Amino acid sequence: MPTLSFILHGKHRSNTKLVDEARRIFGDTHTVAFYYTEHAGHAINLAKQAALQGSYVIAAGGDGTMNEVINGIMLSNNEQVICGLLPCGTGNDFAKTIGVKNNLAELKQLINNNQVTAIDVGHIKLKDGTGADVARYFINIADVGLGGIIAQKLAGYNKWMGAFITFQRAIISGFLSFKHQPVQAKADTFLYNGKILSYIIANGKYFGAGLGIAPHANPTDGQFAIVLGAEISLWDYLLNLGKVRQCKPIVHPQMSYHSAATVQIDSAQKLPIDMDGEFAGYTPMQVTMLPGAIRLLCNNPAPNNIKDKVY
Repeated sequence: MPTLSFILHGKHRSNTKLVDEARRIFGDTHTVAFYYTEHAGHAINLAKQAALQGSYVIAAGGDGTMNEVINGIMLSNNEQVICGLLPCGTGNDFAKTIGVKNNLAELKQLINNNQVTAIDVGHIKLKDGTGADVARYFINIADVGLGGIIAQKLAGYNKWMGAFITFQRAIISGFLSFKHQPVQAKADTFLYNGKILSYIIANGKYFGAGLGIAPHANPTDGQFAIVLGAEISLWDYLLNLGKVRQCKPIVHPQMSYHSAATVQIDSAQKLPIDMDGEFAGYTPMQVTMLPGAIRLLCNNPAPNNIKDKVY
């Protein structure tokens, strides 16, 4: 029987309901295995091990867990393994783009129907806190500037208020503390030299617990959706929050939307970087698109909401 490996955050170790249900639903057709993380980054090694041993690797968690599982699968070099997502984390933003839910019966249906899509993956080179070179993969969004500040703040927050309120608290606090910074950004399709609030490189449409920041993103088109927020204020954000939650483009002279397959960002002052909801490191940064690099169980990814138009 094919092996179905679930990668779970260590906090789910006592969740016997999920384990029992997974064994009930898949036990007759698959060998079911469960791997629990013990520390940050552990899911990378667990997913790599699972990818080398089995047919399916399922990230049971949020965007951070999904990021680590994708990194592990990519490092395994097993192009035949199929990835799945059971979104039971805090933000679950990438799940919104690919149309999957926290539902084991639905996951079983995706497997039975062989609903596998080749999904693009981003490869990023950046600096860690010591200035050493680091290379990682991401599947949802990388954000230079405000996003990195928000990720740092979220790491210290208790999320008892719920995902959306917690993220909004971090966003507003980030606006109040982050100063717009000059960057030199070179994409294969356009150049930008100037101050930014955020330079967002998106494969998925959503971040920040349901904020549709990149309406033109499509994780199967071989292009990043670039969202450039230049000198945007907290007031601008609050005025347009409704549109962002509806995943609609913002019409503002300091906002623009682009597409690109490669991006290089340099800055005089090192700027923090968010990657799939987690603080990743600092600029300078190089990002490259890897088209169709992951085989993923999903419904049809959401189509573009805007096409070939810069606002």
